Amino acid sequence: MDRLTDVHYWEEQWWKKRQPQKLRLYRDFDYETVQLLRREAGSGKSRVLEVGAGGSRLLPFLAAKFGHRVSGVDFSPSGCLLLRANMALAGASGDVVCEDMFHSSLAPERFDLVFSSGLIEHFEDTRAAIAQHLRLVRPGGRLALIVPNFQGLQGKTWRRLAPPLAAKHKVFGPAELAGFLKDLGLIGVCSGYLGSFFLHVGRDEDWSVVRQWPGWAQWLAHGSVRVASGVISFGFRLSPLRPHSRIFSTGFFASGAKPER
Repeated sequence: MDRLTDVHYWEEQWWKKRQPQKLRLYRDFDYETVQLLRREAGSGKSRVLEVGAGGSRLLPFLAAKFGHRVSGVDFSPSGCLLLRANMALAGASGDVVCEDMFHSSLAPERFDLVFSSGLIEHFEDTRAAIAQHLRLVRPGGRLALIVPNFQGLQGKTWRRLAPPLAAKHKVFGPAELAGFLKDLGLIGVCSGYLGSFFLHVGRDEDWSVVRQWPGWAQWLAHGSVRVASGVISFGFRLSPLRPHSRIFSTGFFASGAKPER
């Protein structure tokens, strides 16, 4: 399986630099994501698995807030440690499995809901990555996939200012994602955008163009965009109006059910 990232990338660029955090629903994207997963999981204590769960704040939230029996799998040791720390911080419990999803020890057809957020776009063969998720869904269970939206403003920003980061992501949209799910036999497939606005400008190694700017310009671009994006997202979170669009939305999703035998 051709990957656009590897363990080293996630170890060095992401999880080792993060501190344990709880999920705070001040962004409309986070709020809408939680509502989506709440609907997909259904009522009761469902068995929920997040694939690519390193450092997840969603999984602890689902366990602590709604009482679901949660599990997370990731191939990054540091990501798994951070997930455990986030679980403890949220007062939640769950299983954390540190392994490659393509060589998984998890029993097939075990979970009521399998989901991932920001994972499948890192694989050349998107369909094969989705199939590994689907293998773990019980008949009648649900699959939900959440993907960052790089067809709009954020993607254009990455391609111009962070070419190494853009190269680590495949670009597609909700209609294509829904098509993959239908091709794999899921029923009742739905898709759409999540979040009304998001823009990020970073300062790490992947932001190769930004790193060429003077230090004050890097700080100003990163800080001002972060504050402005946060304020706008919080405004939409409080508002009943949440306009979704290909240009401005933070991410998109597709979900469906695995047919009963």
